[in-house]
Amino acid sequence: MSKAGQHIALVIPGLCGPGSNPAFLDSLTGQFPALERLLSRSRHERRAVNNLDASLCRHFGLHVRAGAALPVAALTSLIDIDVDNLDPGYRLRADPVHLQADRSVLRLFDSRAFSVTQDEADALVVAFNEFYTDRGWRLTAPCPQRWYLYLPEAPLITTVSPARVAGQAVDPNLPHGQDAAVWHALMNEVQMLFHQHPVNARREDRGEPALNSLWFWGEGRLPDTAHRPDIQVATDYPLAMGLASFTHTPRRDVPAGLDELLASGDESLILLVLDDLEAAVQYAEFETWLETMNRLEQHWFVPLLEALGNGRVAGLEIDPCSGKSYRTSRRQQQHFWKRVLPLASVCRHG
Repeated sequence: MSKAGQHIALVIPGLCGPGSNPAFLDSLTGQFPALERLLSRSRHERRAVNNLDASLCRHFGLHVRAGAALPVAALTSLIDIDVDNLDPGYRLRADPVHLQADRSVLRLFDSRAFSVTQDEADALVVAFNEFYTDRGWRLTAPCPQRWYLYLPEAPLITTVSPARVAGQAVDPNLPHGQDAAVWHALMNEVQMLFHQHPVNARREDRGEPALNSLWFWGEGRLPDTAHRPDIQVATDYPLAMGLASFTHTPRRDVPAGLDELLASGDESLILLVLDDLEAAVQYAEFETWLETMNRLEQHWFVPLLEALGNGRVAGLEIDPCSGKSYRTSRRQQQHFWKRVLPLASVCRHG
């Protein structure tokens, strides 16, 4: 590590809590003093992106034109499929989801809300491929949570990540574009196909949510070029892992704490991705969010504040993937005249 100290970019979606419940955030004033000080004595910067996947592409220097989909399926397939067997063509993610009727709407629950076994995934994939054999499509499930649909031609649709739809109404987030009606009909067919499958009969007998639909998203091909950023990455998040593989960027699993993170002595920027909070925000699970925040305060925010104070960390960017980020340094944290604001004030949405 250089004498000037390490620079860290912390990507942490869900940090600003459930935006639909400001009273909840107001009640937490003073509960996370290290985080509140880090954010209060930071320079706030507006960002053009406001979700985890787009934020990661920014950090990796991958520029996608406005309105275009991020090729998530192609990138995550780099970690799920043996390179020698990787199809270079067009693909979408086709992830198993549970659609639940709630009054007059259907709400989506993604695989963060339930478990899927490889045997269940394989059985449903076989049923899908047999049903659609005449279309030239191929569905694969190299891991239980991430499935891939390979197509001979690119459909004219734009999609939304299930992580952004989780807990919300499905209809406003269905694929849109010239071929949207075809894909809406396809999703209805899949629901009927999976509804009567023995896999779901057994799941319902056990009281588990049925895998009653697929969510198509992340369409595209791998970008033509890859520029390796001067960073090292600590992440367990699939897209970040895929981006690291695509750009040949050094990657390791998320360590237990800051000491382990800094132990390598590499002077390049460390990109640390902590996605523990996002699902709790999407599903409005306030107690889970609070428990996770307490753990993050002790394991990360307190040590980061101390490391900025003693010079082990020279600079820190906190990116909550909310349309703005927070940059601070040892010098800024020494600005004692800057009042430490409550989380609800310093971390406003939008």
